[in-house]
Parts: sequence; structure tokens; C-alpha cells
Amino acid sequence: MKKITLAILALLLIQFGSAAAQGNYSIPPDSWIYNAIQQLQTGGYLLDLSPGFRPYRRMEVAHAIQNLIKKQKVTSMPAADRWTFEKLEKAFSSELDFLRAKETRPDTSAASFRFGEEDFLNVAKGYYGQFKYANNTEFRPLIRTEFGFNLGNRLTLYTDATVNQTLKDDTLYSGSTKFGLDALNQQSYIEYSSRYLDFTFGRDYLSWGYGNGGGPIVSTSAGPLDLASLFIKTKVMKANWFVAQLNQMPEFTPDTSSYMPFPTVGVPDPLANRYYTGSRIEFNINDKVFAGVFQSAMFGGPNAPIDLTLINPMRALYETKVNNHINNADVNVGLDLSVFWPKNYNLYCDFMISDYQVDHKTKGDLKPNPFAFDVGLRATNLLSGFGLSGTDGDLQFNAVSNRNYNDYNWSSYLKVMQGNYPIAYPYGNDFWDIDLQLSQWLTYDWKVSAEALHLEHGSYNISSPYTMPWLTDPNVTVQTGYSEPFPYGVDQIEDMLKASAMYQPCPSLYGKASLIYSQFHNYKYSFGLNRGVLSFELTFYYDFTANIPFS
Repeated sequence: MKKITLAILALLLIQFGSAAAQGNYSIPPDSWIYNAIQQLQTGGYLLDLSPGFRPYRRMEVAHAIQNLIKKQKVTSMPAADRWTFEKLEKAFSSELDFLRAKETRPDTSAASFRFGEEDFLNVAKGYYGQFKYANNTEFRPLIRTEFGFNLGNRLTLYTDATVNQTLKDDTLYSGSTKFGLDALNQQSYIEYSSRYLDFTFGRDYLSWGYGNGGGPIVSTSAGPLDLASLFIKTKVMKANWFVAQLNQMPEFTPDTSSYMPFPTVGVPDPLANRYYTGSRIEFNINDKVFAGVFQSAMFGGPNAPIDLTLINPMRALYETKVNNHINNADVNVGLDLSVFWPKNYNLYCDFMISDYQVDHKTKGDLKPNPFAFDVGLRATNLLSGFGLSGTDGDLQFNAVSNRNYNDYNWSSYLKVMQGNYPIAYPYGNDFWDIDLQLSQWLTYDWKVSAEALHLEHGSYNISSPYTMPWLTDPNVTVQTGYSEPFPYGVDQIEDMLKASAMYQPCPSLYGKASLIYSQFHNYKYSFGLNRGVLSFELTFYYDFTANIPFS
């Protein structure tokens, strides 16, 4: 029986080959594919992929690659861009074969299973990742096993099982450990896709904006979200709406025995349900200018259901909150812009405001205006004038004010967090940083890079109780006004230098070594405590994926 089964599978593979239908599976955010696409987009290629919406889906990337091949621009690419494009072409060879088959036979459509095994084998010491610190040199593997099902190239079901031992070094990890292993389900969703519409239901990643690591509404910092998402896509306009259910958090009742109008302590009440919703529209002007507007709302409460007025993507959320007198909601609005001009340069920015104070008639109006923004410049092939390709640079500045993504202590469930992680910027709020990254492709296989970061992060941030000194300080009046330093509280300052080398002979295999030195002032928000930390990380990556047709 086993031999017969293998023979049948072999015949199916011969019959359909790599032209079997491919599901529109989303690409995990830790994939090398995103850096490769960003490099090519800065050079002016693959801009039919929206730079402001992620994750990308495999079929949409394949379509972009196919379109670029048809434009016959690949041979004229600089050498390093051509190397990168060739790796992408190999990584999406199955999807490209399927698209070619559909050109000759438009009715081509088949169902398939997908099996994938993706391994990140990490050896780390010190600060080797976001929120991760290894006290000793230890082995920290990440093993992701994927299962997918595609029906007619329209309906996709996908799930994975991930063992992630880097969570051992994550002081904010709140999950469980079984048999000495830390595991989670990163993605598990059902999706319907057509030419102009995608609908996703389940657990998946989501990131908006042009900055590194996402923008001021939603990024991959908090991991995947349990959501329903609708994505409308045309050449000149793309729109995305989502609503996600987050983990429960306690509400607090104000302590009436305190003289403070908004006390910092209270009595914990039953857990509050928490929901996060948002919508964003992006316009594409001739593949040169991308401009977007967005809004989001965090809402909920004890036993609170989903508020249909807030999740309506056609409504202005700020107007809805004010006119409907919705108190248990935190609304943010903003805009973003990305310009790919002149050639080989990309200037971008994301900006968001929340609860902007216009009048200053009472002490409550003295609240500092919450804001968040990033601005950056990417460049590729910087040394092309000297006959050298593959020299890329990226300079980005971020600033997020205190109390942004936060709310009154008895409404602490409105913090824009998933578990212990900020949903937007990785550092949450009350910080600013400037980050410079440079990289150089030496050959088809070898790439070296360097990074310099200066970060200042206040101790009264998104993880802290909500303070209101403009109300509690008797010396503050409407006449005196109120101002405070930024960042607020004890300011931890980090200066970091990082050097890396990567060897990638093929899309499914690479090795990377990084050496990092960080100098801290007011280490862990302890005033006057300075510390230098030397870190390193070795990563070996391997990916195996098989698509098995069955009709």
C-alpha cells in the first residue's frame, strides 16, 4: 500500500509539476524576503507591491516578479539588485510556474497541500533581539512547521506550530512552557482571495506604514493578532480594515479615599474585554508617491461586546467617539507618505496624533499633546558612480511622546498592547531614537552590514501607571501652563554599534553572524548606573517547502 501511495503521488507531481496551484499564504515578518523587496523597491522595482501594507502574500509577490520580468528590466539592473532578484525568483519559482501555466490555460486551477519546515538555529549571548537577553552563551532554536491547504487558488487555509526557544530570554514572555519548550501558534487563518479583494479570518500578522518595523498604528512588535481583515486592492488605491480581539486586562475603580482627582492606584475589577480596530487607505501616484491616511480605536470593558459603530470602516472614529459619547475608547488618526524619487532614493514619514488639546481653559486642557512619528531616508547603490553596486543606506528618526497609546489607570485595558508587547513601535512610547544602517553586497553569496543606534527611553512609559502632574501639582495653573521633559522620568540612554556578515548561497539557506556593543547610561532606569554590554548572535537558517497537488 505504501508503494502504491508513493507511486500515485509521484504521478501527480509529474502531471502537475511545479505548476500546481499555490495558495496565497502570507510571508512571516522574520523572512529575508522583506529586506530583499525593500532593497529592490528603493531602486524603483516591484512597486506594484504596496510598501505600506504587510504581510505580503506569496501570490502577490509572484505577480510583481512576473510583471518585472515582462518589462524586460532585469538584465539592466545593477549587479547586486540582479543577485537579489534572482534569489526572489528562485524562492517563488512554484508560484511563477503556476502563473505561466494560467497564461496559456486561463482555466488552470488546482487544489494542493502545503508542507513547510523553517528553522532558525540561533546561538546568542547578551542583547541579541528585541526584549531578549541571554545571560549565557546558549542555543536558541526557532522551528516552525507549516501546514496549508489551497482550493482553486481562491480559498486558503493555513496553520503552523512553532517552537521558539528565544522566548526563554524574553523577560516579558507570558506564555507557558511544556517539557522545557516554549511554543506558540504564530499563524492560523482562513483566507479568500480574488483579484481585487482579500478577506482573512484567524491569527495573522499585520503591519502598516513605511518605517522600519512598521508604523504608529500597528506593527509586528506584538506578534500576530486574532483578527478579521478585509483588503481591497487596485493599482491606484489600496484599503485595509481590521478588527482584532486582544488579551483580557483588568479594569481599575478609582480610589475615592485619595484627594487626587485621577489616582494612580485603585481596586482591580473583573477582567475587561479588549478590541482593536483600524482602517487605512493608500494611494499610488505613478509608482513614485504613496500617500496614506489611517485611523484606529482601542475599546472594550468588562463583559463588553464588539462595538459595531466603532468597527464600521466607513465612519470617522474620532467623530464617532465624540458625538456618540463613547468614553471607553482611545482613538488615533494620522497620515503617511513615501516618495521614490529620485532614482535609488526613498524618503518616507509616518505621523499620528491622539486627543489633541485645542483649548486651554481648564487644568485638564494642559495635558501634553500625544504624538508619534518617524521620518527616514533609504538609498541604494550609493557607490554606483565608482562602479560598485549593492551599497545600501537607511537613516531613520523616531519619536513617540509619553502617554501615547496609554489611558487612565482605571481604563488601563485601553493600553495599545497585546499581552506585554506594544502593538505599534517596539519601545511603546516616551522615547526617541536615531538609527543608521549601512550594508554592502560583496558577491552573490556575501553581504556585510553595520548599524549605529542612539536611543533615549523614559521610565514613565506605556508599561507604567498613567500620571497626570498637570492636575495633581498644586503649583500648576492655567496661567502658568504645564511642560515636561521628553523623555519623561529617568531617561535610559543607549548607544549601540553592530557589525554583521551574512552568507546566502541560495534562497532557502543562509548563515549570519552579528557582534553588538551597547553602552548604557541610567541602565534599566537606575539613575547614574552605567554599563557596557557586548553581545553576539549566530544564526543558521534553513527552509524546506513542498506543495503537493491532489486534483
